[in-house]
Amino acid sequence: MTAQENTDFLHFYRHAYWEEHQVPINIAIHMAGTIAGVLLLIASATIISGWWALAFPVVHVLPGLIGHRLFERADEIGDARIFRTDVPGWWFIVANHMMTARMLWNFVTLRWLRSQ
Repeated sequence: MTAQENTDFLHFYRHAYWEEHQVPINIAIHMAGTIAGVLLLIASATIISGWWALAFPVVHVLPGLIGHRLFERADEIGDARIFRTDVPGWWFIVANHMMTARMLWNFVTLRWLRSQ
């Protein structure tokens, strides 16, 4: 990714992030971490101690790291994509949420059946 490309989040999401997430089991693991992270934040704000919110980075990011380590390795990039310096690290968290929303929308609207 060039310096010019790293200024546009949508370009990053469509061309860098999405291309690095093609293996279905890795996508499912990312989705599980994203959903678990959101549920943890909601629970820590409402029904459990707010201190549990500190576990969000682990609950949200760790499944994705495991998914890349086990199922979708890219030696030139590395498994810990959030530590890359060519784009801001928080873009990966936002991209995880966008990918999760996209996959859930495709499931709810049955797009995955129509494409068969």
